[in-house]
Amino acid sequence: MDHNYYFKEGLLYKITGSSTYRVSVEDVINDSNKAALLIDDTYFFYVGIEHIATSAKKMKAIAQNYLNVMFPADMVANYGVFQNTSKTVIYIINNNLIDIINNNKELFSSFKKISTPFLEFCTKYNEFIFSDGEKKYSLSNNMVTLSDNKDSDFITSKDLFDTLDTVKYSIILPGVQKKSPINLPIALPAALLFIIYIFFIIGYISEISANNRLNKYYEDALAKVYTNLGVASSKDPYGSLIQQSKSVSGGSSSKRILSILNDLNNAAVSGVIFEGINIRDNDIRISGTASDFAQVEEVKKNMENQLQNSINIDDTKKSKDGITFTMKYEKDSK
Repeated sequence: MDHNYYFKEGLLYKITGSSTYRVSVEDVINDSNKAALLIDDTYFFYVGIEHIATSAKKMKAIAQNYLNVMFPADMVANYGVFQNTSKTVIYIINNNLIDIINNNKELFSSFKKISTPFLEFCTKYNEFIFSDGEKKYSLSNNMVTLSDNKDSDFITSKDLFDTLDTVKYSIILPGVQKKSPINLPIALPAALLFIIYIFFIIGYISEISANNRLNKYYEDALAKVYTNLGVASSKDPYGSLIQQSKSVSGGSSSKRILSILNDLNNAAVSGVIFEGINIRDNDIRISGTASDFAQVEEVKKNMENQLQNSINIDDTKKSKDGITFTMKYEKDSK
């Protein structure tokens, strides 16, 4: 019988139904029947992205472009992409887990599969709210978002253990290489090395020739993400947010920026474009364009519902193309 294990807060547990009990690293390494390791979700941060039917390699490049827009580079140095049916989720790996892996490579490399409870639920269901004890994630309409609903029912890793038989998905972790049962000889014939070298050169040339097509594909995909977020195609208000988040050392400010972007996305109205976003210590200023005054009022109401704060319309101007507006949200105005 295959055995599954759980890694949480730096400790290892063997999963037996809904219960877990402590085991040592040596116990796990010496277990010839070990199959899968589930890592606690607090070591990860999940970001939903629109599903695109493409290869894993292309999807990872699209995810990298998306993360570079949304986060400072040092926050997303290690990540992977989960794809299942019509769902795509980016998992950002906590630096603490990277340090643990580097100190325990033999342990992590000995498992056939490595996954997380949240991703395992994603392989089973299309609608649920999951709590890792610190954050809540909502999966709805094949998109993953952070949930602020304190009264909703949610599931946890323990609910997965109740019905866990086999782990269905396996993530890729930096520095973790699965052990191969095949031992290749150290010295290979010169002819074989030459053939491998030729194939490498051919593949490299083919990759270079495809770069222009791939770059165009990624640009189009990123433009689609921007459009869905309500960003003007000729401007980049999120660029200023990236610079602001890079200048802040604490993680809470970056999370706040992500939360603001999610709120703006959820408050979007067709025909309204956010052209400028400026975040200061205690307030957020947003400028944009709309077709008429009714749309401005609709966006204001949507934002108030999302942020649970009053929004002030500081300025509106009518032009031949519609309405330009400026809104202000004071963080401490409750």
